[in-house]
Amino acid sequence: MQTPQYADATVMLLDRQQAVRKQTRSVLNVLGFKTFLEFGDFAAARQGLNNQRVELVTLELNAEDFGSLSLINDIRDNTLGLDPFVPILLTTWDAKLKALRPVIGSGADDIILYPFSTTQMGQRIDALVRHRKPFVVSEDYFGPDRRKAAALENDPTSIVVPNALQAHVQGRRDAAPNSARIEETLAELRRLKLRNVARRIWYFADQLKTAVLDPSLPDRYEQDLLKLRKSIGTYNKTLIPRDSRDLRALCDALSGVLAGLFGRAPDLKGLELLEQNALALRVASKMDGEPNELSAAISNEVARVGKLAGDPIRTAQG
Repeated sequence: MQTPQYADATVMLLDRQQAVRKQTRSVLNVLGFKTFLEFGDFAAARQGLNNQRVELVTLELNAEDFGSLSLINDIRDNTLGLDPFVPILLTTWDAKLKALRPVIGSGADDIILYPFSTTQMGQRIDALVRHRKPFVVSEDYFGPDRRKAAALENDPTSIVVPNALQAHVQGRRDAAPNSARIEETLAELRRLKLRNVARRIWYFADQLKTAVLDPSLPDRYEQDLLKLRKSIGTYNKTLIPRDSRDLRALCDALSGVLAGLFGRAPDLKGLELLEQNALALRVASKMDGEPNELSAAISNEVARVGKLAGDPIRTAQG
């Protein structure tokens, strides 16, 4: 059962119950792991992650608090630790926790229920080495792509990220998550985030235009506009100076159109203009090499927004 390649891999193990922590370590020992950073509290674990690179993180999860989820979010946000893509495995005694939205959205790779056998743990770790899910990023999520295979085939925009455990086990030091590879992958994921947020913005705008005759729209109109403003704000914050000025201009134009809709009753002309601008941003945010599933009619709609060489805000506002 023991895998010699695991011997030099470092595991960060956090569990506030010493007996359970010892039990987990024993299972990992049988699998071949020998080097551990063990912690019984989150503060010490955070300090440890900032000081040493690890190949695997295992964290307890319980219903009393979600400290582990906060720690995971900080790792994935690259505000904690040396590797935002480090494989993360959650352990818990509570089967109900697996289905909770905060757990699913935490960015952890997998969750395993106590009591687990050495074989079960071995299978989970082997999957992290051989079949780890690529990462996806959206307005509200950053982590392994949990969509089903059929969805991935229709929208293949997940990104394979550096895998410290795989690089270590397979002896591929060139594939290890060094600072250059981490920065390169984060840049690719940031570009993917722009693409996905732009698609979300267009979807919301299109739904509003479609619902203009819905009698219930006035009751939720302002709330829907606020959701759109939040997404546009996220898109704007994700932009960096070296991005195309066209993206910033389109985002500003869309913000201008949206601002003009607040405090007014829903009207088809205004919502059509909003959807056209959102569509232009979606098309401009398409990633290089992404299949152009949009029809020529969409390109015509983008053209109606106006040429980017002109004044996009003035064009969008008519």
